[in-house]
Amino acid sequence: MTTVVRLLDDLQRAFAARDRVGINDILAAMLKGSSDVGDRWGMFADILANHGEWTLAIRAARRHCERNPADTARGFGEAVILARAGRNADAAAVAGRLQAKRPADPDLNHFLGALASERGAFDDACDYFQTAIDAGASAGQSWLELAAIHRFLPADPMLDRLRRAAAVTSLPADARAATLYALGKALDDIGDIDAAFAAFDQGSRMVAPLRAYDGRADRAEADAALSRAARSAPRPSGDGVERPIFVTGLPRSGTTLVEQILASHPAVVGGGELNFLAMLGNEIGAPAALRRSYLHLLAERFDIRGRVVDKTLDIGRVLDPLIAAFPRGRVVWVRRAPIDVAWSCLRTYFAVGVPWSWDQRRLAAHMRVEDRLFDHWRDRLGDRLLVVDYQALVREPATLIPSIVAHAGLTPHPATLRPHATQRTIRTSSVAQVREPISTRAIGSGDVYRDHLGPFIDAYQG
Repeated sequence: MTTVVRLLDDLQRAFAARDRVGINDILAAMLKGSSDVGDRWGMFADILANHGEWTLAIRAARRHCERNPADTARGFGEAVILARAGRNADAAAVAGRLQAKRPADPDLNHFLGALASERGAFDDACDYFQTAIDAGASAGQSWLELAAIHRFLPADPMLDRLRRAAAVTSLPADARAATLYALGKALDDIGDIDAAFAAFDQGSRMVAPLRAYDGRADRAEADAALSRAARSAPRPSGDGVERPIFVTGLPRSGTTLVEQILASHPAVVGGGELNFLAMLGNEIGAPAALRRSYLHLLAERFDIRGRVVDKTLDIGRVLDPLIAAFPRGRVVWVRRAPIDVAWSCLRTYFAVGVPWSWDQRRLAAHMRVEDRLFDHWRDRLGDRLLVVDYQALVREPATLIPSIVAHAGLTPHPATLRPHATQRTIRTSSVAQVREPISTRAIGSGDVYRDHLGPFIDAYQG
């Protein structure tokens, strides 16, 4: 049996056993040698990326390209892996070379637009998105991302074009829904509240059947987390700090703003929604193993040795193993007026996950579950948990920002008081807002739509 055949057999057994570490080790051995695995390198790159093994994933993606350098799809695959790894400059360089050969390619232009948007180069991003839209392909996502960084005016010629695009009924449901969400944002910009709600609502009704939400499973998962926490003894925090800083709260509650504040400190990098625990199933029950694997994944993702903000969604369901692994860990939990959170979620087209966000009653059910988790952790963590009220933060940033910085165990730094000036990659729907000076403009955004939010209000308060 040849070495390659043996390694492939070992890999198949590791997959059957769901042995993440074994899979990674076998693929590393293949990459170290000159194993000829045909066109499997692209698939292996995706597997390694899903495991957070970015060094190996990038090498596998490049090995895949080397087999056929002229294949644009392979080069695009490498660019996507680089972007997922946070190597946005490298991703843009690879995609830019491909786009120079295919200047009208909608996928390449959308990708380059997304990278430009994430780094705050909004004029460049708009140009790329416009090119993708002009290509005439299913451009819903390009309209959506363009709308997120463009403020529409009543006489905006782009608004008329967007109206026409949203009226095309032949698009796939998800693409048309994305276009309707873009239209809703544009109509909200010009103050046409009823028409904006109608666009968002029409889009959400298209997506809801495609994103199944199981309210019973949602509650059961939270119940299991609370039960697990109740069986474990409270852990003293001790002195010192841990490398991760955990920031949590519902989507659209202000967590990206808090991350931007912390990432403005020179000792901190914003990690975004790391989702490491989704990769580390077997290690969750063993604090030492979880800590070791988590820190390894941090090292794979970030070059610096400083602190990292982990803004993983639903972290309240896994705080017990995280606190066990990082006993000096600090948590910042952001709270915002429920109706503002609800409306902000309902008007956001989440690309993946968040299945409860497409229906008002689903949203209310999930928010009530999250309220229970918050109540538990607020009582249990004591001074290890800082609760940040979004409304108070944007009204009095000079007062609250120092308390956030101090809670994270950081020394004061003036850059944290001007977070909009910090240049970094931002990958959430708040990409435009956090690059503006902190303001109170978003307070009461849900109240404007209160007449349309009766199903949410009744279900949440009931």
